[in-house]
Amino acid sequence: MRIPMRIQLAALAASLSVATALSGCSAGATRNAIGLGAGSSSSASSSSASVPTADQLQSALLGASDLGPAFTAQPGDTASPTDTSGPTGCSALTDLMNQAPSTPSAQGPDAQVILEGGQSGPFVGEFLTGRPQSVLDRNYPSVVAALHSCQQLDFPTGTTQVPFQLSDFDMGIAGATAKHLSGSVQGVPVNGYLAVDRVSPTVAMVYLYLEIAGDSPQTAKSYFDQAVAKVRTTLQQAASAASV
Repeated sequence: MRIPMRIQLAALAASLSVATALSGCSAGATRNAIGLGAGSSSSASSSSASVPTADQLQSALLGASDLGPAFTAQPGDTASPTDTSGPTGCSALTDLMNQAPSTPSAQGPDAQVILEGGQSGPFVGEFLTGRPQSVLDRNYPSVVAALHSCQQLDFPTGTTQVPFQLSDFDMGIAGATAKHLSGSVQGVPVNGYLAVDRVSPTVAMVYLYLEIAGDSPQTAKSYFDQAVAKVRTTLQQAASAASV
């Protein structure tokens, strides 16, 4: 069975909105609402790290060939849901999702890819946000705290809300925050993994893995490892080239 397209894309677009919230346009009010204090102490060195270019972020994303011959990349114009209503069920997280700006931020680039491993998946979404270090120091903790506190997200499809239960999950990479998603669509179980990670002082990642009628945590971890490693390697190579 294939996930109805609106379910699939609503979930992916919601994850992207979490990344977009890192721009800071709405994160300040959310930080106050959930009781977060000041940003990370690493903000003192914010001037030492440069924000990558849009091309550098794009080249750092996973490609279909990274995951195997069964995978294809969805066209970029399918990366937004046909239902414009946002997810519900976890106010700290959905406030960030639903209030995030819909236009690109002038503070830095974003990049995304949605990879599809056949008609029934798995589906892998990777979303990268480049922002000044001081912005991520201030706003990234909001995303982490919101995801950590979330226990249920309801994604819209037409007039129906599809609930996904969230439970803590260890992706195996220090600093990453992740949840296991469990739900069903038309009676068929759907499992997934949603993770956020600050892969460099100026880049944050949102990762989503969805699977129909199965649950493969080791595969989800493996693809996440690949995504993080590729971003870090690509950015390190770009920084080395710039210093020559």
